[in-house]
Amino acid sequence: MKKLCITFLSIAFLASCANQTTNEAVPSSEDTAVFNQHVENWKTAISGFSSEEPEKVMRIFADSLKWNNPEALMNVNKTKSDLTAAVNFYIGTFDNIKFTDDVYYGGSLYSSEKTEASPDGMRVYGNWSFTDPVSGAEVAYKWMGVVRFNSDGKIYEFADWFDVSSIPSQIDGSYKR
Repeated sequence: MKKLCITFLSIAFLASCANQTTNEAVPSSEDTAVFNQHVENWKTAISGFSSEEPEKVMRIFADSLKWNNPEALMNVNKTKSDLTAAVNFYIGTFDNIKFTDDVYYGGSLYSSEKTEASPDGMRVYGNWSFTDPVSGAEVAYKWMGVVRFNSDGKIYEFADWFDVSSIPSQIDGSYKR
């Protein structure tokens, strides 16, 4: 009887272990398709830097854009006009602009703010590089951006971070990595 009870408890224990499920969130095929489309649209827009087409870059941004630029504090937003001026500055000032080693993450299942699984929020990481045509200096820095897409597939919120102060010091040769 004792062996029967031990055998029964062992089988019950093993069966309960085998039936455990994980709570991992699995995105729907629709959400995955939306996220992948956002990534492709971003890549297309960013390719406007290397082809020197600022209009191509700006096509992805909604007219109502709130842009938190790298020099700004977190509660200071600029407009699409401000971003257009910045894009025009970079394209007009530097040569061979490239965005490489890019990685994309969607949603925010864990956040100190709004938690959601929407594919319309995306974090982008990568390296920007370009040449200063005056000095010939190669400039490069790592970059991070957070974007939110609206239902039309346009970015309505955009924040980006990088060490802006490294650009002049890389150009003048005083920057140390």
